[in-house]
Amino acid sequence: MKFTCTIERHSGGGYRARHDSDDLGLVEARGTTREEALHKLRGELRYRLELCPCSGESYQHIEIEVVETPARR
Repeated sequence: MKFTCTIERHSGGGYRARHDSDDLGLVEARGTTREEALHKLRGELRYRLELCPCSGESYQHIEIEVVETPARR
């Protein structure tokens, strides 16, 4: 599954990754590095997808398409 997200670097340090869709709503994750924020976001997306027991699917292969945003001041 593929999800589009934005990632934003804060001027004080750290990153915020964010996904918003009708299916999952707003999902945000923060990390000290870009990779950490994306890793946490991927985990949160997987968690929300697996809440629906009717599908019986395991969401091990979640792909995130990143849209960079300018640094916040």
